[in-house]
Amino acid sequence: MTDQELKDLVASLTIDRKELDRQIKNLQAEQEKTDRQMKETDRKLKNLGINLSGISDSNGAFAEEIFYNSLEENMNFANVHFDSISKLFGGQIKTPDGTIIRDQFDIVMINDTSIALIEIKYKAQSDYPKKMVEKKIRNFKLLFPMYEKYNVYLGLGSLSFDDFVVKNAKELGVGLLKQSGNIIEYSTDWVRAY
Repeated sequence: MTDQELKDLVASLTIDRKELDRQIKNLQAEQEKTDRQMKETDRKLKNLGINLSGISDSNGAFAEEIFYNSLEENMNFANVHFDSISKLFGGQIKTPDGTIIRDQFDIVMINDTSIALIEIKYKAQSDYPKKMVEKKIRNFKLLFPMYEKYNVYLGLGSLSFDDFVVKNAKELGVGLLKQSGNIIEYSTDWVRAY
């Protein structure tokens, strides 16, 4: 290889190196721009989630108020009369194995021998009756052992039900409450005490 050929090769490598450095800088600038856009998108999604959560919370509070007012007015559920009613009844305990049990009950009605746990959903899904039977009764009795021997009746109130809620509620003995115009309709013929 001649001196000139060697100089030409070094010169071409230098040019390629300069081009490579330029391309690397461009890629870094594009990555920074993408990172900024992703952070902005994350911020917007978080705000959207907060806004949607706020709407959902408002809908839930609205539904709870409707059903609470109706139940408070007559104090009956599943052909059982109750003496007191509370909303947003809840608690937390730590079990001996260190597990923390935390739960909240939308509406609780109590008399000398029975309790009605009424969960309120803006739109009830078909799995809610099962969740109530499997979780709510157990958690209530763990959180409030003074009611351990009481009969527990379950109710699910909602402004809207999916197609399988009624079927699942009947099978599990969970009463249903739904708004119909200005009144609350009760479907409790199949309710059983737990």
